[in-house]
Parts: sequence; structure tokens; C-alpha cells
Amino acid sequence: MKGLILAAGMGTRLLPLTLARPKCLVEAGGRPMMEYQLDSLRRADITECTIVVGYMADAVRNYFGSEYRGIRLSYVENTVYATTNNLYSLWLARRKFDDDIILLESDLVFDNRLLCELLKMDEPNVAVVDHFRPAMDGSLILAEGGVAKRMVLKSDQSSGFDYSRALKTVNIYRLSEETLVETIVPKMSEFLQEGRSDLYYEAVFASLIDSGRMSMAVMNTRNRKWAEIDTFEDLLDAEQMLAASPVT
Repeated sequence: MKGLILAAGMGTRLLPLTLARPKCLVEAGGRPMMEYQLDSLRRADITECTIVVGYMADAVRNYFGSEYRGIRLSYVENTVYATTNNLYSLWLARRKFDDDIILLESDLVFDNRLLCELLKMDEPNVAVVDHFRPAMDGSLILAEGGVAKRMVLKSDQSSGFDYSRALKTVNIYRLSEETLVETIVPKMSEFLQEGRSDLYYEAVFASLIDSGRMSMAVMNTRNRKWAEIDTFEDLLDAEQMLAASPVT
């Protein structure tokens, strides 16, 4: 099992903080965001991680180097980060798909126990989810019997969408090497050949789930703490969460 963190984005919603540093180095609770993800991987006994960098790539490389607390780090660079989205960043990392991976985004702060519990799951592909609440935003999963039946992108949540059974994606996934190589990479390539490099990787997942080509189980956070930091409001909420209940 290896880690893969996507950290190429510009973090424009956190300006001016991201003028001088990439989003993943913005501090929450006195520490750069990405340290939380790396520490969670370390506590789950994962010793190798690839980071996809883009905006201010050298700042990330210089800060973390080739090793972080026993985790070997390697880097893949998305040089066209300004005009692409994380689907393209994930595709660029395809040569690293020689093992099962834990896929993370670099703006997450979460309870370390989530990854430990995720690794105990028997299913090869798992999405970490939480019960949807009105303040949440982004892709959703509709599940039955612990298995995703649909992934609904934000753009497909039209007026009148029924959120009563919706699960919010936490942007933490466990993906098998077989699924990555045989199913996800070909579908990403298909999207990119169609010029769809501006999409989120969830668009690929949603398509594969809808077509029945990929099975994905869900693991609920069960009230474990987590936060995704996109905006100043998110950052303040994360600071309050960390102050009230430090991530353990």
C-alpha cells in the first residue's frame, strides 16, 4: 500500500495566503495542511508516498524533501496546473500505480484513525464518506448495502435534488492496483483524449460506477473528525475543530 497526495492546485480561494506559499503549506492549527496527511499515512504504517505538485512545486519539494518521518517521498509535477484539474494530476501519476494506493487531497485535516480503519476494509476500492449536511459542498455518493450505486458530481445536483440519503465524499479513497491500471487509467485516458482535462477525477469514478465497471464500497467516518479546507471559512472551521478536539 502506498500513499498518493494531489497537491497541484493554486488555492485561489485562500488568497492572499497562497500568494507566498502553495495551498498545502498553509497552516491549520499551527502546521502545514499536508503534514496531517503524511502523519496519518505514517501512523497507518505506509512508508511510501507520491505527491503530485504543480503551483509553487519547488516550495513543496524543498519543504518536505525526499523523506518525512520515515515515509519515502517522490514527486510528479503537473506543469499545466493552471489550465487542468485533478483528473489530469491523477493521470500524470499513473506510472506510480504499481501497488494499491490511498488517494488523498492535500487540503484535508482528519482523525488519523480513519486511515487505519480504511486499511482494515476487505473491499479493494473504498470511498470514505460522511452523512451529508447542508453546509457541505461537492461530490456525493448514493449507496445501498455499503456499496456506491451512484456518484453525483456537484454539477449534477440540480434544483430539487434529494439529499436525504446522500453521503458526502471526504476525498479519501483506497484503490486497488488492478482497478487503477485496468479500469481507471483507461477511462482517464479516454476523458483526456476528449479534451476533458479540466474535470475532477470524480467524473471518472462516477462514469465507471454508473456503467458497472467499478465497484466501490463506502466507509462512514462514524463521527471521526475531518475538514476540507478550500476557503477562509473552511480554515476557521478547521482551526476551531483542532482547538476543540486535536486530531489524534
